[in-house]
Amino acid sequence: MNYNLKDVLVWAELNNEAAEAIRSLKNIPARLGMLDVDLSSLSADQIRFEQDIAGQGYSLVSQAKNMNSNGKRADSRIRALLRRFHTDRAGTPIKDLAVRARYDALMNIIKTDEGAPGTGSRWGIGRHRRFLGLRARAEVAPEDLNQSEIDRIGREMSADKRKGLRKTVLFLNSLMGLTNEIPELREFLPAMHLNPPAGSSWARRIDWIALPNSFRATFDVAADACLAGGEDIAERMLARIEAGEDPEAIMAEADELGTSIVNGVGKPTAAREQYRLAVTWLVRAWENEGGDIETLTDIQDLLNRHTIEIAIKDQIARSNSAIDLRDPFASETLGTRLTSLTTLAKRGLEAPKVVAIIKFLRAQHYDLPRKKLGKAGNGEENLMEVDKIFAMLRQRPALASSWSNAPGCIADTARRDIEMAKLEGDKARELTALRKFAGGVAYGLQMSRPMRTACLRNARIASLGDAHSNLLRTASGDKHFTFRFAPWEIKNSRSVTVDVVGTDAEILCEWIEAWRPRMIELQDLDERNIYLFPGAALPKADEGNPIILPRGSYSPSAFLELWLDASSILGVHITPHRMRHVVALLILAVRPGNYDFVSTVLGNNEATARKHYGRDDGQAAAREARAALLAEHPDLFSQLNRRHRP
Repeated sequence: MNYNLKDVLVWAELNNEAAEAIRSLKNIPARLGMLDVDLSSLSADQIRFEQDIAGQGYSLVSQAKNMNSNGKRADSRIRALLRRFHTDRAGTPIKDLAVRARYDALMNIIKTDEGAPGTGSRWGIGRHRRFLGLRARAEVAPEDLNQSEIDRIGREMSADKRKGLRKTVLFLNSLMGLTNEIPELREFLPAMHLNPPAGSSWARRIDWIALPNSFRATFDVAADACLAGGEDIAERMLARIEAGEDPEAIMAEADELGTSIVNGVGKPTAAREQYRLAVTWLVRAWENEGGDIETLTDIQDLLNRHTIEIAIKDQIARSNSAIDLRDPFASETLGTRLTSLTTLAKRGLEAPKVVAIIKFLRAQHYDLPRKKLGKAGNGEENLMEVDKIFAMLRQRPALASSWSNAPGCIADTARRDIEMAKLEGDKARELTALRKFAGGVAYGLQMSRPMRTACLRNARIASLGDAHSNLLRTASGDKHFTFRFAPWEIKNSRSVTVDVVGTDAEILCEWIEAWRPRMIELQDLDERNIYLFPGAALPKADEGNPIILPRGSYSPSAFLELWLDASSILGVHITPHRMRHVVALLILAVRPGNYDFVSTVLGNNEATARKHYGRDDGQAAAREARAALLAEHPDLFSQLNRRHRP
């Protein structure tokens, strides 16, 4: 039976569950920007809770000083409530406390051999905590664990939690090699090594290198043709005319290509990767139908109606049946694959028949069903994101102040954590606090002028070889910093300047002079590191870039974790890229109807700014938001005016 959260609430009240747990459950609709009656529309499935609710909307229902900790406690109460509810409905007894005691005993053995770096201890402080998730979910003692139990636990977890379980299983396996050194471990270890839980329902990966050389060679030829510049395309068309093709037809084809002949592809490496993913998508479908990849010799072997239609249907069916995949018509993945195949067929292979097949299949299986279901398209995803953020601001006007003052708030918390870590001599905790301070700096840049996350990650404060510095040297005593990004670094090939002023500039200066060198020291990085956020990753190069950036930046995943750590202090998480919507809405609250100024700050055009942030009642909504914000924070707009000078 499919239960909803209203069922859980009724059960909890009848069984006199803890008042705090019930209150946390009742707060869920407000956290998601929904009405209280919508509680009955939310699934009581534990996996759905982890995916759709956990970690969201703390700032919309809490005024606690540390909203993140307070919100996590509320999520823990709800998890426990859901476990008790499902246990009661299934008629199964609550887990034997003796099982929990066995995990406690194992964790105590690990804990006795932990210590700070440099003390000679086998493990770092806190390694025993890897078993917390397993202790909470396992129905058998550690020595009785088997593969089916690990897989069961993995299926009930979100992707993030499952990653932690994989580390736990690998750590448990490693303990089997230490039984001679730590004999007391033997009674707690499974009889055999366990495999980490399976990942999500994503399709199996296709090893591109394992495909036949001739097949990959035909792909390279087609991809090169797609990425060819205007001169190459013109030469090919002239050759076709000289070979006897109809000049008028070729001229019509040239007119259809339009400016793309002149401009080419802005990010050829990224485009080639999308073409390759689309082809491997077809390879997977073809192999699932019984094909032998060793017999593939040409990508045109796959570009037929049967294979393409099978691939489309397989992706839709898999997405619909998997709890951890997005709705196939809400996701852009299928559309992106078909667009890439269309480009390959049209420009790479010059196969109009294949282009027509793809277009008709796309309309039949993707565009029309998407339209009937009312799914977002043609830029409507952005509009929905803006609406969601605007709704959050209306529900909780204090969020405007949280975002506007985010750099200072995050920096203050990080400073306290740094000092505490230094007093305790805990270098790991100090590094975590430094990452939070770095997140405050990142917020300062994004609130000054939102950029692509890649620009933020790869921002450079010094030059090295051909890699120029983004930070312009300023005169002594200047109270602002200027970053300049060249057109090749920007998505729409425009030069972008970011001015950091006021408190943000002070935080940036503190980071560069005091905390960034300390982070380099703790991570044992090269002292010549040129990146604002020093790491050890090599920035991904693109064929269109005139400069190859050196190693030393943050990786995309590590930088997102840094941003999440900083966001947790605010109790609300908006991705770095979507901060552009926050900045735009706050500017319009200060300057209702000034879409030209919004476009200047965001780096787009006025029509786009008006479309995304205006709507038919855009100015009225801005006035309403302004009144609500002023009522809560009278000094907010003077702060915003200082940040975004005309």
